[in-house]
Amino acid sequence: MSIGAVKAALGEADQLLDQARTTIEGVGAALDEVSGLALTTLHDSRRAEADQARKAMADAIREVTLTLRAISTAQDNGNAYRKLLG
Repeated sequence: MSIGAVKAALGEADQLLDQARTTIEGVGAALDEVSGLALTTLHDSRRAEADQARKAMADAIREVTLTLRAISTAQDNGNAYRKLLG
């Protein structure tokens, strides 16, 4: 693979990561809205199922945050490598 091909592949990967970020941000926004409604509904519930639902929502929100962080790191590393190639 030539340097030009590597740079092109890195550029394409950067664009795909942008698309992924947009998708995950949309999922995060929907999750925030839904979890807000669910948490309001579950506010006074002490049932085990309510606690499980609260934990599942918190876990999902954390996963969205971690995924966005991983996308940013991948883009930063790819862009740094592309700059090294010239």
